[in-house]
Amino acid sequence: MRSRTKRSVAGLLAAGLIFAACGSDDDGGADDAPAETEAPAEDDAPAEDDAPAEDEAPAEDEDMSEDEDMSEDEDMSEDEDMGSGEALALEGDVEIAAGTTLNLGDCPDDWNPLQGVDGDEIRIGMSLPQSGPIAAFGAIGEGMQMYFDYLNENDPIDGKQLVAVLRDDAYEAGRTVANVEEMIDSDDIFALAHIIGTPNNLAARPITDDNCVPQLFNSTGFPLWGDPANFPWTVGNILNYATETDIWCSAMLEQFGEGVTVAALIMNNDFGTTYLNTLKNSDACAGIDLVEEQLHDPAAPDITNEMTTLIATDAQVLVSGTTASYCPQVAANLAASAWRPVFYNSYTCNNLASFYAPVQDAIAVLAPEGASPQFTNSNKVCGDPTFDGDPSIELTKEILAEYGDVTCADGSYSTGVLYGQLVEAVLRPAAEMPGGLNRVNLMASVWNADTSNDLYLGGTLKTDGVNDAYFTEAAQLQRVILTEDGVLSFEATGDPIDLEGQGGSFQG
Repeated sequence: MRSRTKRSVAGLLAAGLIFAACGSDDDGGADDAPAETEAPAEDDAPAEDDAPAEDEAPAEDEDMSEDEDMSEDEDMSEDEDMGSGEALALEGDVEIAAGTTLNLGDCPDDWNPLQGVDGDEIRIGMSLPQSGPIAAFGAIGEGMQMYFDYLNENDPIDGKQLVAVLRDDAYEAGRTVANVEEMIDSDDIFALAHIIGTPNNLAARPITDDNCVPQLFNSTGFPLWGDPANFPWTVGNILNYATETDIWCSAMLEQFGEGVTVAALIMNNDFGTTYLNTLKNSDACAGIDLVEEQLHDPAAPDITNEMTTLIATDAQVLVSGTTASYCPQVAANLAASAWRPVFYNSYTCNNLASFYAPVQDAIAVLAPEGASPQFTNSNKVCGDPTFDGDPSIELTKEILAEYGDVTCADGSYSTGVLYGQLVEAVLRPAAEMPGGLNRVNLMASVWNADTSNDLYLGGTLKTDGVNDAYFTEAAQLQRVILTEDGVLSFEATGDPIDLEGQGGSFQG
């Protein structure tokens, strides 16, 4: 039986999270990030030592606390602006949270803070891969619309109908750019939400920033999304990849000690190389011995050659910084070999139905030997029998059945329900603010979040401008197993870790 990560790991990781968020020289994610003016195409990954310009980076999420402190320079009290007082201005420089200012004078001349909500709809745009190598994530957008349909029928926001405007980009950043431009110019969107992919969000950010359009809940844990001082229109969603890697390193060092040997499979783009650079540069990972790294093309049909090289290392730990169709391939290749390392996989592949049901036989081989994939999960996974009967999961199942005629086993639709709930969590407070639903109030809601969601494993979902720019900061290590009934499930291999409020912001 493998050793479990103790609660004390939270204390060990706090400093590492802060380094990751602040973009210091010890931050693996920051070392890998491209300059803002050179947002990469999907197939144009930056060199490992390419560092971002110090004046760039993004942010994180959710709904609005009534107790947030504003900066000392521009005192915007709750009574004046957030509660029953005056509405936030829709022109000039508007401070919406600690160290977070919208420079509305830089917006286009025809910018309209009510665009996309001035009729009977709230129009939310999303670019995502509905085709290509990671098309398994395409169902997320449809699932989000299912949740919107549920809200529209049962509890509409501001008396309006929520509409998801979906565009396929096949995980190609160039197509993401075209989609975003089209949605802003022609589709009357109020905001963008949950764009999937690190290079895709990097490519979209200059466009949304220039057009003063909210780019909410980037569906990627890239550390740069936590920078409201420089990019107040952009916010992230899922756990910072650097933090995720630090959690892995702390667990493997606890189990094996200093000098633990690690082999890594890495998707060769900003997403994957954040994991690699954290392994190489983070204080939390300083005691590991990275004996092999294999980078794979994000468009490659398979990773067989890379896995052959990694298998030959016989390292104690395998780290897989890849996603979508490559995740079951890693498990299948590992099961077909004699290698049985402790195996950490990016949590972007934690959907049991989408990624591990097709290779259930491989899990049956790996799990008894402690070599099945482990994840830093932040939310309950629909389809995991652990949560059968859980009210939040049962509601998700009901929504999928009634509004989509699908189930948890049909793929990533359930993730879309969660993503729809996050959008709701910032729209409702914005609609209740003086001045009603507009883009300025929306971003104030985003950067003063204080909410919770029953689909998460625990912890609060907070932001406080530059003081706390990361939305999801709690997770638990879990590994994939087969129950006695032969059903895929997650089993905890560590205690919950809650780092809420410890991440600061990317620029400090």
